[in-house]
Amino acid sequence: MKRDNRMDEFLFGKRRHSEPEQEELKEEFKKEEPKKEFNLMETAGTIMETYEQLSPYVKHLKNHATKFIKKK
Repeated sequence: MKRDNRMDEFLFGKRRHSEPEQEELKEEFKKEEPKKEFNLMETAGTIMETYEQLSPYVKHLKNHATKFIKKK
């Protein structure tokens, strides 16, 4: 699928690389990365660790927000 856009060619010059053909695009889709394993327990553990680390900050911000709202 080649585009013949004379205005672009006039403004920016000729393209150095030709646009990929339809067949080349199909080949790129065929080259998939190997499937990565998904470990549910590891993911759940990571989420829990993140929650434990961030919850004090969230509580602190929540307290400041409620104080700010009460002042109005």
